Amino acid sequence: MYLDHNEIQSLVQYRNIESPVISMYLNVAPPRNFATELNSLIHVARQKIEERGSHTERQRKDLDKLLQRIQTRVGKELKLVKATRTVVIFADAQGLWREYMLPVSLSSQIVVEPDPYTRPLTVVLDEFERYCVLVADSRKARIFSLFLGEMEEHSEIFMEDEVPDRVRVNLSMTGTSTGTKGGIGDERIQRHIEDHVNRHLKHVADKSFDFVKDKGFTRVILGSTEERILPRLRDHLHTYIRDRIVGEIEARPDEHKETLKEKALEKAQEFERQDEREKVSRLLELHNAGDKAVLGLEPTLEALMFGQVHTLILENDFRAPGYVCPADHFISTYLTECPLCGGQTVEFPDIADEMVEEAVAQSAEVEHVFADIEEFSSYKVGALLRFLL
Repeated sequence: MYLDHNEIQSLVQYRNIESPVISMYLNVAPPRNFATELNSLIHVARQKIEERGSHTERQRKDLDKLLQRIQTRVGKELKLVKATRTVVIFADAQGLWREYMLPVSLSSQIVVEPDPYTRPLTVVLDEFERYCVLVADSRKARIFSLFLGEMEEHSEIFMEDEVPDRVRVNLSMTGTSTGTKGGIGDERIQRHIEDHVNRHLKHVADKSFDFVKDKGFTRVILGSTEERILPRLRDHLHTYIRDRIVGEIEARPDEHKETLKEKALEKAQEFERQDEREKVSRLLELHNAGDKAVLGLEPTLEALMFGQVHTLILENDFRAPGYVCPADHFISTYLTECPLCGGQTVEFPDIADEMVEEAVAQSAEVEHVFADIEEFSSYKVGALLRFLL
């Protein structure tokens, strides 16, 4: 199944108070013995279900059957696609069953909660946005999509135009290799070549616009080794693409795909860290000015429960215990009774995941901070707000 923000949104909105959800993340990257690891995870999960004592007899039997089904599915039936590093399965007794094969490595774990445990997926999509990578020179261009650490070439968009070089123009105009005929000089030859180059770059720009718009890319990386090409290509590109350019790499269209991927990934990660710093800087600036921002767990939780959050920002390893109402998804660090419905809340060892899910459900952005930012480290979590109360 294809993973994107819409898919995560549907998982976050999934609620079924009658049946707990099993969320399995299994790292299958070679040379791991993932079958043995899965057996161990399932054994521990069964122990925790029994020790917790919060499930009915019917729920315990359903969970046991689901764990058995997962074990059979992964061990005997599942065919791993190329480059799979992590298998993710969400399942419950009411018919939920979703599988994802990710080309990135995530920690193996099984979580049993009232709803799908999706935080690792939000981290993945935050860290691995969909990039368009456009590499061009004065004659050729190639287009790639970069997502979840993998780069796919779209060969149907490969462009190669007939652009004459200086020697070929000279020969075609003179019939010899010793000079020019009729007083045609270097300036005219150069104009002739430049006209062909401009037509090539215009062709590349037109094809790129259609591709980027159709695929919905939000970020673009440009590549070339010819110093004069990138500024001219930028001039030809539609503003729709120019507004999405996040960086440039030194690369040739005829370079090996893996080499191009390494360069593009490095640039993407560089941009992600810079983007994190800028958002945290904006958060701190607004908070210090008493404007639309909050810092720290309690203020952020309060803003989230009032629907104020525009962007939830948290350190990647942030964890905090708390309580969640299974009916209203009210989240608190201390309330054992839901103030909305009066029902009992459920204790969670980590409510950071529930905060992320609530933010996604409210169509807020989520920024996981991997960069080491000293001013933010004492808070670990905060939010840019839509409005103040």
